[in-house]
Amino acid sequence: MKITTRRLFFIIILLTIIDCNSFEFSNSDDDYKIQYTMADILNVRKNPSINSEVINQIPYGTKINTKNTEIQEIYDGKKTSWHFVKETNGFVLGYFLAKQSEIKNSKIFTLKSSYSFLRCNPYGIGIYKTLILSNNESNMKDEFIDFIHGDRKILSGVYILKNNSIQLEMKEIESQKVDYSEGKSIIIEKNKSKKQNIKIVNLIWKEQIKGFITEDQEKYLDTEKYKLDIKKCIFTNKKCKTYDPFKEQCTEERENSDICDDVGYYCNR
Repeated sequence: MKITTRRLFFIIILLTIIDCNSFEFSNSDDDYKIQYTMADILNVRKNPSINSEVINQIPYGTKINTKNTEIQEIYDGKKTSWHFVKETNGFVLGYFLAKQSEIKNSKIFTLKSSYSFLRCNPYGIGIYKTLILSNNESNMKDEFIDFIHGDRKILSGVYILKNNSIQLEMKEIESQKVDYSEGKSIIIEKNKSKKQNIKIVNLIWKEQIKGFITEDQEKYLDTEKYKLDIKKCIFTNKKCKTYDPFKEQCTEERENSDICDDVGYYCNR
C-alpha cells in the first residue's frame, strides 16, 4: 500500500499522542510502590531515557514512591526498566532501586555552599556550609569565619522529597567556637544548643548550574545581572569591581557596597 505524505503526517501525530499519554500516571497511592535509592547520587530524568535531561538528584537510601513504566533500557549489560517517581515528577532506572533500605552499606551525598564578602579584608570573611544527606537523614555544618576565628553551628534532622525539591527539616544541636590561628580548625568551646526551632530549607535542582539553589536564590539565575562560576559554584554581580585589599580607602569603600559578594549554591564538590 502506498503511503501518501498526508497519511504519513497523521501517523506521526498519532504516535506522538500515544507516546505522550504513556507517561501519564494516576495520582492514586495504590498505583505506587515504596522503594529506596541505591545509587550514590541518583539522577532523575525528564523522560524515560538515559539521554534525557536531568531534572533532579536523589541521595542514597532515599524513600520514594515509584511506578514501573515497563519501558526497557540496557544498563551495565543488564535489562532494566524505567520507573516514574511521584515526588519528583521524573524517571529513574530500576537498576538503582531496592525494596528496602540497605543502611549497613550507607553512602553519603555531600553538598557544599560558600558565601564570601568584605573583599577588602585580605584575610577574607565568609560563610561555609557543608550538608550531608543519606537515608533520609540530614546533617549540616554551618560556619562563619571572621579573620582567624569562627562560629560554627551543627544542625541535624531529616529530609524528604517534596514538590520536585529536597526539603530539609533540621534543628541546631550544638554551637562551637573555632580557632584557625595555627592553620588548623581547632574547637575551643562547645555548647549544646537550647534552640528547638526547626529550620526548613528547600533545595531546588538546576541542571544549567549543576547544583541546588534555595528559593531565595532564584534571582541569581539572571545571567544579565549575575555571572556564574560553575567550578566554584558561586554567583557574582556583574557590576562588581576589583578591590585591592591593601588599598587605604578599600575597606571604607567596600563597606558601602555589597555588589562584590560571592554567593554560593549547593553543589557536590
